[in-house]
Amino acid sequence: MRHMPILDWLHDLPFILGLGVVCAAFVVPTLVGSYLLQPKVAQLLRGERDANTVLGFLLNAFALYFGVLLALLSIAVFENHNKAEDAVVREAAAIIKLYRDINSYPADSRPDLIGIMDRYVDEVTGPGWKIQAEGKANPKEIVMLTELHRAIGAFEPKDMARSVRYAETLRVLDDFVEARRLRISAGTSSIPRIMWFVVLVGAVMNVIVIWMFDLRPLTHAIIGGTLSLFIGLVIYMVAVLDAPFKGTYGIKPDAIAMVHQQSGMHRTK
Repeated sequence: MRHMPILDWLHDLPFILGLGVVCAAFVVPTLVGSYLLQPKVAQLLRGERDANTVLGFLLNAFALYFGVLLALLSIAVFENHNKAEDAVVREAAAIIKLYRDINSYPADSRPDLIGIMDRYVDEVTGPGWKIQAEGKANPKEIVMLTELHRAIGAFEPKDMARSVRYAETLRVLDDFVEARRLRISAGTSSIPRIMWFVVLVGAVMNVIVIWMFDLRPLTHAIIGGTLSLFIGLVIYMVAVLDAPFKGTYGIKPDAIAMVHQQSGMHRTK
């Protein structure tokens, strides 16, 4: 069963509001802590010789590992997003091929097959896409696929040319089913919660290390606020891309929706 992304609620907010909420969640505590908590934290290293130099090495090492982790998360969500988009395009291409193969079938078996395909495309691009955004399989699509398998399987080619065409249709049908499965699977992929936990804890630790430096409060606020703002931006990007089909900037079914137009088929009424 698919677990929902830890920041899934961000997809329900407008871009500016969601971005502002995430950045504020990192920047505001950092700025408040720079004036209220920083003096107490800095006392931990009071009396140490060249404490800022030692902390500088610690911060560099910590920032390196934390930056690598954020980079890996960014690459992972980009790859998942691209795979999801590619799956939609592959499914649309397979549907177009099926339409064109069906168009060469005898007139008596053609309307039923085209009718099933029309209903499938309308379902996927309509109510089914909301189900896809949740990372679930649409039961209605499965029923239509079963109908399509039965309708194509009932066709009996009467000569060699039709047998070759029938074999090609079966191959395209397999490609279509595989592409659909990849689309459904892409909607279930998300970053494990343990990685989110490490990222959020790492962001807090990063700010605490900065507080240990013996600097003026304003300097702490500038350095900590800038770093927290950037971390917030990256985390917002990762959170939004973590669910490739959900939200305002999620993948849309445009490629599949254009199938009727691209295939040159006339819809059945």
